[in-house]
Amino acid sequence: MTLELDKLTTDLEQMATAAAANYQAQSRRADQLRHLLAEHATDWAGIRAGLQKATEKADEKYFRAAAPLSEDEPLDAPVPPPAPPGRATIIATDGSQIMPDRHAAYLYYLINIGVIVYHHGEGRAPDTYTAPRLFYPQIEGDVTEDDPGFDKSQVTIERDKGEIETLANFAAAYRGASGHVLALLDQRLLYWPMVGERGASEPAVTNWARAMRRIHDTGALLAGYIDRPGKRSVVTMLQTLLDEPDFDWQTLGKRPVGNELTDIGLYATLLGPGERSPIFVDISPANRRFAEEDPNIEVCFFYLNAGASNRPLETDSGSRGEARAIARVDIPRWVAEDKAVVGVVHSLIYDQCCILRNYPYALTRADELAVVGRDDEDNLGVMIDLAMQRAGVPGAESAKQIGKDAARGSRTRHTMR
Repeated sequence: MTLELDKLTTDLEQMATAAAANYQAQSRRADQLRHLLAEHATDWAGIRAGLQKATEKADEKYFRAAAPLSEDEPLDAPVPPPAPPGRATIIATDGSQIMPDRHAAYLYYLINIGVIVYHHGEGRAPDTYTAPRLFYPQIEGDVTEDDPGFDKSQVTIERDKGEIETLANFAAAYRGASGHVLALLDQRLLYWPMVGERGASEPAVTNWARAMRRIHDTGALLAGYIDRPGKRSVVTMLQTLLDEPDFDWQTLGKRPVGNELTDIGLYATLLGPGERSPIFVDISPANRRFAEEDPNIEVCFFYLNAGASNRPLETDSGSRGEARAIARVDIPRWVAEDKAVVGVVHSLIYDQCCILRNYPYALTRADELAVVGRDDEDNLGVMIDLAMQRAGVPGAESAKQIGKDAARGSRTRHTMR
């Protein structure tokens, strides 16, 4: 049975109409907030007062905002990229996985970490590594009749742990390399996994913070690169300055149901190619937890136009142009407080983005090294089958999986990794 696309025509038209209306609403809101940003670009006392008022009136469950790290960067003044250093070492990691499947013949999951060491300014090929690891039930009680023992959140946490711990290990290995060493992740630094049980994320956060401290101890710089970020922290900060009599402080910072304006919508028309925003400190309970662990790892961030063009997605002539690529770059406080070092991070990341247009080359290669393809999964399955046969362990797919395979024949379902 194929998807009957003709039955979706009405839904698609309504979807497009809703998207157009939402786009117009976002544009109006962005104009309002840009004027507010210009009006209060150096109003440090007013910003502090607004954030203090929000702290007193807003619901802590929802309130997430940003505060300027310093008072020497006007909020509406883009910062151009400095020239990158002559030499530097960029270490990037990324992870991929095979998820556990309780309908498969044997229960396991796999984490694969890809690593690239890019020698900036040296004219030699990058070094590449991979680190695969297999996870499986090891003791009685790991698996029950209805609970396979592993869930997706556990796999995701293990993958994230592998990424930052491997990054820390390589930062230590390259301690003393010529020039700066930049450790780069393809995700946020303010790590707080969403898991079902209250408090279940605490061990994961502790491990993450420990790895950040290890990177700090090596003398390396650290950054997390987030493409198309969804944060509204700066927007929330500006909302504290609005003089609206019916303003609902209790829901300030609450993630909206609709597709409302985010920080990148605000900065999309403020930043030219390679330019960054001022540096902000993340205001949230999670970041307070990081700062209490170690003030050096408190998370700050800036927005970056990683593209090479100012043109909008649609040009005046109607042809498709290159859209601005606004990314968020997370940096720990030990990096954020040194403007010269921030300049190194800024310039190196933008230089990486210029190699492949809009996205860091090192992160692209790390993903390429980490990704586990369908052929890889099939070959691993054969190896597991043979190992189980040698050990005398029987195994078979569930009746549900056998039925699906028979019904689909040669068809396959698209899966994301």
